[in-house]
Amino acid sequence: MSVFHFKRFSVDDGRCAMKVGTDAVLLGAWVDISGVKAIVDAGCGSGVISLMLAQRCESARIYAIDIDRNACTDAVANVNATSWKNRVEVIEADVTTFFPEVDSPLLIVSNPPFFNETLRSPDSLRALARHGDEFGVRKLIELATKRLKTVRDSLAFIAPTSRSDEIDFILSLNRLSPRRICTVYTRNGKMSLRTLWQVGIDSLDAPKLICENLYIRDNSNNLTSQYLSLTSEFYLDK
Repeated sequence: MSVFHFKRFSVDDGRCAMKVGTDAVLLGAWVDISGVKAIVDAGCGSGVISLMLAQRCESARIYAIDIDRNACTDAVANVNATSWKNRVEVIEADVTTFFPEVDSPLLIVSNPPFFNETLRSPDSLRALARHGDEFGVRKLIELATKRLKTVRDSLAFIAPTSRSDEIDFILSLNRLSPRRICTVYTRNGKMSLRTLWQVGIDSLDAPKLICENLYIRDNSNNLTSQYLSLTSEFYLDK
């Protein structure tokens, strides 16, 4: 059993194919939730992002959706152990074919599978989660195109920095544009491996694009004040 303890909740991901990691925590802490009334966590896994956003956004209704039954089992248990269980609904479904009726402003958030290695994991569930055979960045963006209705709705996700040009192209094809982009570096001087995106409907009324960099560790291998500030409401004090 692997249980991750945060300040106000815990996450057991023992059944879930994809485990709790830095990517999910970064996304859950970084995404802009201003004014959001409904949140759809697409491919919720064990529910860590849903719970982070339940903590951050007290007025939003959250729908945690995953196609995998084991992931949903973990997510249900994790949600039911919190005070937010009446605001977070776990749904076992394919989010590309089932989408709840929601209020606007809507936030779709996802830590999607994005690995493209030739060598697949021997664990078929983990391979599906990692390689995105059924649901990856492209399908996530296509889903958002169908579901974002107003300029206040948005999609947020994390992806490899190496795919940024491709993602820009897919967004333009789907008439979406970036609102916030955060390039993540493990430390200064290293190449970026991840980028955080928040995008919305391409419109003259859309907010001005905000671009930023985030450094996780400094040159002495200590966590930066920037990273600690971003995650301070979640990680236990050491």
